[in-house]
Amino acid sequence: MSLGDTLIKLLAIKPWEKVLILTDFRKEKIGRKFFEELKGKANVKFFVMKTRSRDGEEPTKRAKELMLEADVILAITLYSLTHTKAVKECVELGKRVASMPNLSEFSIKDGGLTADYQVVKEITEKVFRSLKNAKKIKVLSKNGTNVEFSVEGREWHKDNGWLTEKGSLGNLPAGEVFIAPLEESINGLIVFDSFPLSKSKLILEVRNGKAYEIRNDVKRLEKIFLQLGEKARQIAEFGIGTNPKAKIIGNVLEDEKVLGSCHFALGNNINFGGSNNVPFHMDGIIEKPTIIVDGKPIMKGGELVC
Repeated sequence: MSLGDTLIKLLAIKPWEKVLILTDFRKEKIGRKFFEELKGKANVKFFVMKTRSRDGEEPTKRAKELMLEADVILAITLYSLTHTKAVKECVELGKRVASMPNLSEFSIKDGGLTADYQVVKEITEKVFRSLKNAKKIKVLSKNGTNVEFSVEGREWHKDNGWLTEKGSLGNLPAGEVFIAPLEESINGLIVFDSFPLSKSKLILEVRNGKAYEIRNDVKRLEKIFLQLGEKARQIAEFGIGTNPKAKIIGNVLEDEKVLGSCHFALGNNINFGGSNNVPFHMDGIIEKPTIIVDGKPIMKGGELVC
């Protein structure tokens, strides 16, 4: 199946719907590839905006105007627009949004976007069912991660690639189950095997939900904390990858979908049930974790056992 046909299927794009491909100067080449794939198959518009400076920064005024005019939005940008007020407004209006921050050529040719999304859906549902009534979660890893948190009363979300309903929002490539843990419940050590702002394994000592002790290549992250304050230190998200075609390539959009991995994010979580509002959201990856839910393992060393 071609990329264009995959997009039409996953987003249920109708011939009469307005489709916006929103990109920026850094991702224009890949964005244009999507435009060429959909041209002639959908009513598609292409717009290039100035590249944002970080994940969670709002799009330009003109970009937002075009988003509000569209029925379907494909955001192929360097930095993520997922956790922005503009996307939140579009979702509330019933628009379908596929967010593809820093999408790689690998994802299109050989990685997560080449998956059989019926299989991704089935794995995602299996993991979701094992987590649906969870209260306490513990994550362990050979890299030193040992962290516990509560999700009681919070809603789990499925990102399986099928963005067919009004107000759908998700990533492409897709494949994860995720949640906003109770903000002050998170305590322990998180060691990221990969994190966008660090060239070495980033170590976070978390107390009552905030990353207060940070070790290994921390200058750029500390700069964000200084700019945005304490809310940027919040552990905002926990997710589990469910895409068997995704590979660890050093690209968060691809890496966080890898079956057998999990991830935590710092920053904003208001779009998926949390209470931390800050213009920043960044994920780090843990490979081959052990995940224990209410005392029972659902993953051991990266292998699902649920």
